[in-house]
Formats: sequence, C-alpha cells, structure tokens
Amino acid sequence: MIDKNSQEEVGDLFVTETSLTLKLLPSRKSGTVAIRWFAKDGVTNVRMAAKDISTLVGKLRGRLVVRNLTVTTDRGLDTDLGKTRLREAVKKAGFLVIS
Repeated sequence: MIDKNSQEEVGDLFVTETSLTLKLLPSRKSGTVAIRWFAKDGVTNVRMAAKDISTLVGKLRGRLVVRNLTVTTDRGLDTDLGKTRLREAVKKAGFLVIS
C-alpha cells in the first residue's frame, strides 16, 4: 500500500487576467480564485501573486506534497513566463516551474 504522506502531485496552474486555476494530478483536485495582479504586461505584484498561489495550493493539496507546477496563461503556450514575471511569483511561492 502506498503511504499518502509520501505521494507527490504535480499542479497545472492556469492564469488569466481575472482568475487563477489550479488542478492537481493524479488526485484531480481543482480550484479557482479571483485575482487582480495579472494585467496585459504580466504580474503587477509578485508578492501578492506568490501569496495567492501558495494559498490555493495549500487549500487543495491536503496531506500530499506539491513541489512542481506547470504554468500556462490564456495567451497560449508561446508566452514567455520570465517576461510576465509568473516564473518569479511561482518561485517566491516555493514551487518549481516545469513546462
């Protein structure tokens, strides 16, 4: 039997100008929160973004470990996460970006 405390999940983080959506795999838990820190040019407040990301992951993960997040935006896969400062916000929240 697998010990739930040692099971690791990966999160899919999807960011739009008005919401932050997270889906954890393999448990399929998901949640969405309204945001105000993502605008046309990217993240306007890295600290607030990191707090929202960390809080949402904490609410969904339960006892499971989440270390890695796959980050996408409504602008498509071609979006440079470095220029939008999303990579910086995820790192500040304590997670690694994989994509």
